[in-house]
Amino acid sequence: MRRIVWPFPPGVECYAAWKAAISRMLDCAIPPDTDPALFDFHGHTWQLPEAFVQVNGGSAVSMVRSPSVIADRPISQMSLYLLTSGSVVAEYDGRERTHSPGDIVAVDYSLPYESHTPGYEGMTITFDRAFAPAGLQDHSHGMVLSADSGAGRFLGAQIRSLVDHIEGLSVDQAQSAVDGILRFAATTLPAATPRRKQAAASVVDRAQRLARRRLSDPDFGPEQLAIAMGVSRSKLFRSFEPHGGVQRWLLGERLMASLQSAVRSMGNLKVAALARQHGFRSEAHFSRAFRKRYQVSPSSALDLIARSQGSTLYLSWAKKNAKAEASTPEAWLAAALAQEHERAARDCRASL
Repeated sequence: MRRIVWPFPPGVECYAAWKAAISRMLDCAIPPDTDPALFDFHGHTWQLPEAFVQVNGGSAVSMVRSPSVIADRPISQMSLYLLTSGSVVAEYDGRERTHSPGDIVAVDYSLPYESHTPGYEGMTITFDRAFAPAGLQDHSHGMVLSADSGAGRFLGAQIRSLVDHIEGLSVDQAQSAVDGILRFAATTLPAATPRRKQAAASVVDRAQRLARRRLSDPDFGPEQLAIAMGVSRSKLFRSFEPHGGVQRWLLGERLMASLQSAVRSMGNLKVAALARQHGFRSEAHFSRAFRKRYQVSPSSALDLIARSQGSTLYLSWAKKNAKAEASTPEAWLAAALAQEHERAARDCRASL
């Protein structure tokens, strides 16, 4: 079994090569205060007939597969990722997760995904979604087997053993080992998150997955959502009554996605671009809705994000608040605004 080794030592050339390679499927960046000359990515890969196995790691990075990236760079792959050291704060189609060493997570690249890490080491099995066991194809995106669970420890040991012995196996033997790992994952991951059972997702869950792929389309509304889901208009509207109605819910999804994009861009996007990318017909409509929801104009929010170094500060904040239900960009913005107001009040008192 031939090992393919990443050929670039740490430095600017390594960063450029990594960015070019990863940009085929993800938007990626390093923290704004990081020197590219210190960038590190290292690892090696084994190619199999229906999968490839990787061991890699590196320094601080952010990676995003947004709905626009999915539309521009469609791929049919999934991965099973074992974090062996470091930490990762990630979001899987709107669900926040914080990963520690030993955690195993399934990632479906046909769905929105983003991650931020100050440094990591891990092992990955990547495979085509169409050939994955059924239990991985259905609602496994972002599901985690934790390091302290029996199934997590067992599956982690299997992945590590494969990496340790893969060069002593034939290609068919290695592929058979991967198939066994994926079958075991398919039987355990669907039960790893109680609120996301393998049974058919609720109308709201299905609506979220469909809507997040269409938020940039200003013509996508309740009627189009009902058609896409194959449900009656009345059933859709009844399901969204607790959310204030479908139209209000869609507006909230667009605004939340716009804030996430603003944080990921580190404040470098224009208000007009945010409005256009998230399905608003005018900058004025977007600004009014954004201010009403967040009590701050989008331009002021972008300024605050830029001063706070965007996702770099969000990463440290999210790690600190990982156990809180509200560890989201919206909660971060509220906390950052509160700090701004407190700072302004102190400055005012000091000037008196």
